[in-house]
Amino acid sequence: MTVTVPRRLAIVAAAAALLGLVAGPTPARATSYATIDGSGSSWSAVALDQWGQDLARNGITINFTPDGSAAGRTDYINGQDDFAASDPPFRNGTDRIANSGSELPTPFGYSYVPDTAGGTAFMYHLFVGGRQITNMRLTALTIFKIFTGQITNWDDSQITHDYGQQLPSIPIIPVVRSDGSGATFFLTRWMSHVFPSQWDAFCAQVTHGRVSSNCGETEFYPTGWGNVQAENGSNNVATYITSSYANGAIGYDEYAYALNSHYPVVAMANPGGYYVLPTASNVAVALTQAKIIEDQSSPDFLQQNLDSVYTFTDPRSYPLSSYSYLVVPRQGTKLSNHFSQSPGAGATLSTYIDFFLCGGQQQSAALGYSPLPLNLVKGGLEQAGNIPGHVAGPDPTTLAGCDNPTFSNGQLTVLKNAPFPSACQKVGSPLNCTGSGNKKSTKSKTGPTGGATPSTGPSGAVNPAGSGSNTTGTGTGSPVNGQSVSLASSGVNRPVLGALTALAIVVAIALPPGFGLWLRRRRRRVPR
Repeated sequence: MTVTVPRRLAIVAAAAALLGLVAGPTPARATSYATIDGSGSSWSAVALDQWGQDLARNGITINFTPDGSAAGRTDYINGQDDFAASDPPFRNGTDRIANSGSELPTPFGYSYVPDTAGGTAFMYHLFVGGRQITNMRLTALTIFKIFTGQITNWDDSQITHDYGQQLPSIPIIPVVRSDGSGATFFLTRWMSHVFPSQWDAFCAQVTHGRVSSNCGETEFYPTGWGNVQAENGSNNVATYITSSYANGAIGYDEYAYALNSHYPVVAMANPGGYYVLPTASNVAVALTQAKIIEDQSSPDFLQQNLDSVYTFTDPRSYPLSSYSYLVVPRQGTKLSNHFSQSPGAGATLSTYIDFFLCGGQQQSAALGYSPLPLNLVKGGLEQAGNIPGHVAGPDPTTLAGCDNPTFSNGQLTVLKNAPFPSACQKVGSPLNCTGSGNKKSTKSKTGPTGGATPSTGPSGAVNPAGSGSNTTGTGTGSPVNGQSVSLASSGVNRPVLGALTALAIVVAIALPPGFGLWLRRRRRRVPR
């Protein structure tokens, strides 16, 4: 269907923007918006759904089905959707473990737009003597060995070395995804770049020689080894890990699912020498090093390069940070049947993108994600301008009117404002560290010359062991700056977000004469 929205819709958005909730671009004249459909990534679904709800209050309808990245890309290729959400890009036969063929459509008949950023978190279930361990900290090598079957028990000496305390004998249950998963893709991309030879050796072993070298990244984690448990979908991974019978389990997923489950995640050692959590600010700092491939002759055109993210030595950086894509039509190319038959679809899709790249990122931290930094927002806005039938949004050059919490007046601020880890988060610090007597700055040479003073108090990632509380240890989860929503360890309170958005609309109604009367009119809806 197509909905005609008068220019006065701008009043709602402007008033809501005062509360930092609905700060998307508004049309300069009456614009026809069509209902659009998308499917794909469960990794980014929490945010995509919330942003769709925000715009629904303005009469714009976006339907999204979180059926997984691989399914979403297939739906898009088959012309069943207006857009797809996918954590990996289109595959071109390089998924050696899945032994998949090419799914790449006509080259560049689409664009990749960054949508959600986050850290791949390692949620775990570990009770000792009836009390929950909530302050686990591990190095990258230890995590790699757990998910390749080389470390099989929580009393392993390498875990003792990282954690700082001997744990009793509890078998480790690595929980992986059984379906095609963006979370698996992000984890295995990191593994294949940071531990290439070890990852290839593992692949050769578990595939019984079918893949003998250069495994690369995959959406389908290999199973059939050790004590591994495979679950279909992000929700099922979280459900298994939090079940009463899964003591010793550890799995990987988007941080939002750990927050919603009220379960702890591992503090991971970074190249800067600190144990850090996948908080909004730590991920945003890491992704300042992400690069978008702009070479149009490359088969990886518009894809992300995270190599510099993995090696970034800023003490705040979470190494396993990444971002997901919206796959959208690109003008001048063959469009999917679904999109080409929907007048007004371009206006809806571009408005949705302009909104979530800017004002929508204000909600990212509360939803368990990280706000996209300036470099990725610019790239996304440029591609939104290539959608057929798009409406004008913020200028990618100046970013005027783009209320994203990682920059101000077009200048990156996250490296200046993001909090530094405490001295107790430094690799090698004792588990019972209180930070007393260590007042040194933890800033690295790659960090800013000014900004936040590092905390010397107890680390938020090192909570008292055996406290019995279900906490994600989010003491380091301060907002990127004063505009960002605080990251609460209790997870996403979506009714509150909805109530705040509704309050913004009530404020808008009270502002101009006659606006309330207009808002009560039924909008004319015309079938597709």
